[in-house]
Amino acid sequence: MSRLQADFLLLITALIWGTAFIAQKTGMEGLGPYGFVGVRFALSLLVVLPLAFLEYKKKPAVSEKIKPIWAIALCLTFVGGVILQQIGIKYTSVTNAGFLTGLYVVGVPFAGWLIFRRRPAWIVLPACLLALTGTWFLNGASLTKLNYGDLMVILCAASFALQVVLIGYIVQKTSRPLFYSVLQYGACAVVGMILAIFVEHISWDVVMDNAPQLLYAGVVSGGIAYTLQAVAQQHTPASDAAVILAGEALFAALAGMILLGDRLDGMGWFGCGLIFTAIILVEVGALFLLKRRRA
Repeated sequence: MSRLQADFLLLITALIWGTAFIAQKTGMEGLGPYGFVGVRFALSLLVVLPLAFLEYKKKPAVSEKIKPIWAIALCLTFVGGVILQQIGIKYTSVTNAGFLTGLYVVGVPFAGWLIFRRRPAWIVLPACLLALTGTWFLNGASLTKLNYGDLMVILCAASFALQVVLIGYIVQKTSRPLFYSVLQYGACAVVGMILAIFVEHISWDVVMDNAPQLLYAGVVSGGIAYTLQAVAQQHTPASDAAVILAGEALFAALAGMILLGDRLDGMGWFGCGLIFTAIILVEVGALFLLKRRRA
């Protein structure tokens, strides 16, 4: 897979994630966030498990063993990010959730630098600043409007920043993206269901009432999109991938407008433009690097 093909998969991932905010927002009629997460990723697990088994049987061209601590850290950051995001979505708008989740774009380059000493490309830092500025304008250029849900989503962004760095490192070393996707899904399903049983008293009737949203979030957003992320990050640096994935905020805002009646003012649209510009900058940097290498 070429770098540009991987980037295209990441953009598709961002599109799916952005539209999935609708399902996550509307799929909690009588269903708590823990129950939603548990059922969602149980479905994701069922979708990807057969493919992971086929991947296991096929010997990868390049594969290294990693320490178990990296896999544990990956699961912890993924579970933390998913649960915090789902709690936050319950108390904030789809548009805010989409943009605030995109804050992880700023944390990824620095997390990669601190953990693995991987310096990001020069174009990534201004792209990150543009993405952060876009998020700021989404919120009306003020912090006074932040509520409890927004704060939970910001914490989720910090967790996802670490997850993006870890999944990139792990799949590049092991060439096993499906196996580690299944590992993440299994961890989310187990933790979510345990918390739902003891905290929310989940029932089969409630699950069936929210079946369409759970199917979309579990099969499409979880099973397909998170797996595409893991596959694509074998070929794209984590910091660059984070900027492209921040495009989910654009798609979340558009989906919120079309399906839920959310509205963006002039500042919000300006923020959308800045996020889009950040994505273009990263792609231009990738093309420039590819051209220079060929020369």
